[in-house]
Amino acid sequence: MEYKDYGKSYYDCGKPYYDYCQYDYGKYDYYKDYYKKCDFDPVKLECGIRPQDAIFVTNVGVAPDQEFVLDRVKVDTTCFAKPLVKIEFSSIVYLEAASAETVAPYTINAQLRFSLIRVCSGEREVVQTWDYQYFTSNSTAGGISAILSQPFTVTFCDKPCSGHCEYIMQVEGLAFSGVFFGLRVVKPDLSAIISNYC
Repeated sequence: MEYKDYGKSYYDCGKPYYDYCQYDYGKYDYYKDYYKKCDFDPVKLECGIRPQDAIFVTNVGVAPDQEFVLDRVKVDTTCFAKPLVKIEFSSIVYLEAASAETVAPYTINAQLRFSLIRVCSGEREVVQTWDYQYFTSNSTAGGISAILSQPFTVTFCDKPCSGHCEYIMQVEGLAFSGVFFGLRVVKPDLSAIISNYC
């Protein structure tokens, strides 16, 4: 069985390994310098731990610097030569608000940023961000109000180094206009599917 050393430039992992894709799944060493045997499962599924709703404080207006950890998932890619991690996240954004202007145009605006953070070997990195925005405007007299519940889902594929990592989904407020009676991100669910990338 031939080992291949791609060097640090290959996914910046700097670990030699042989190309498992030429062989059947089974028990064998993945790394030349490691003597660990791995019971290899071609696909692993990891579910999130400690999911928590994000409840923004709205009694004195929504401060844009509020930040919450929604969910986190731990992955072990030790037995994967070239790990590929697919992250799936789902949640529901709930909003109840009214316009604050006394004259037209009347507007309601809420901007949130969802950040996917990867922590490997003590190094923390934001690997991807997604922005959510609800905006409505009306020029007719009387103002406007809104009550809504919308799903927010994302997927992301990552190629980390082999080892132990944790992925964290975080949400923060960016910008708001209007009077908010409720703003929440509820039912967060984060999961990871791990396989090898040939």
